[in-house]
Amino acid sequence: MGGEIASNLSSLVHELRERIAATSSTPPCKVDDDALKTRFRAVLPNLLHAYVVPSSAASEREVIAVLKLISHTARNFPGVFYHGKASAILPVIGRILPFFAEPAFRSRHGVIFETVGSLLSLLRTGARDAYCQFFIDAMLAVEDLLCVASLSAENISITGSAGSTLKCFCKSFTGFLGDPACLCDLPASSKPVDGAGILIDVMGKRRWQPFATWIIRLLNKCITEGTLYVEGLINISSVLASCSLLCYGDADLHMACFDFARIIGSVIDGDIVPHQNIIESIAAILSEDKEGLPVFRTGVLGE
Repeated sequence: MGGEIASNLSSLVHELRERIAATSSTPPCKVDDDALKTRFRAVLPNLLHAYVVPSSAASEREVIAVLKLISHTARNFPGVFYHGKASAILPVIGRILPFFAEPAFRSRHGVIFETVGSLLSLLRTGARDAYCQFFIDAMLAVEDLLCVASLSAENISITGSAGSTLKCFCKSFTGFLGDPACLCDLPASSKPVDGAGILIDVMGKRRWQPFATWIIRLLNKCITEGTLYVEGLINISSVLASCSLLCYGDADLHMACFDFARIIGSVIDGDIVPHQNIIESIAAILSEDKEGLPVFRTGVLGE
């Protein structure tokens, strides 16, 4: 079975490359496109269930190969995902998001982000309401992550399965069961026993910090690319939470928070942006820095 799935993955990647090359030089053929959509829809569920399972034991090479395939497919053949239908897009995103909290995949988070970004762009064009709900759920996740960060900073124990997991995106992941457009389900480790949503392991800084970083970067992407859809959904508590995470982050999270503050300031009333909190956070960061300032801080403060 494993060899057959690996063969399918290799075959799909090869076929996708050929189709992309062909469509760049000749008009697409509807019959060929329909055949491609049917083939991809038949094989992608097996690839997702076999390889895209968030775990430190997952094979990086195979996970990334499947994610790159998904990203290319979403950009070049959106019909495979029913041109952005929520039930086709969101369950796939749900399998991918927990990888942002997997330390073993930290070096590949950029590729993972690109895949989620491609799917979100397709969702924005095909299911605007679902796109907006995802944005709202992402803001709520940031607020919850601030609580996780605060507990972590105070060295409050959150041991045990209930205390080490974050349940998020509850409204985004509802109502897909039985929909023929749904390509996959959430893995058991990410599926709550009490309702909808995604479970994320946030035990320790090595998990919650990168997850917070990339969720904020997803917010930044949504605000930048879907301004007309989401600017009216931005709430102050989420803005405050994103900026407050400056006090708890590493360099990557700091940069994500700074970018968020900059982008937010360009789309909403500047008086709403918590400038004083940001300045106090920067002061706190600098006072704790024992080993000299990273280059990015010098650049930001010098502007």
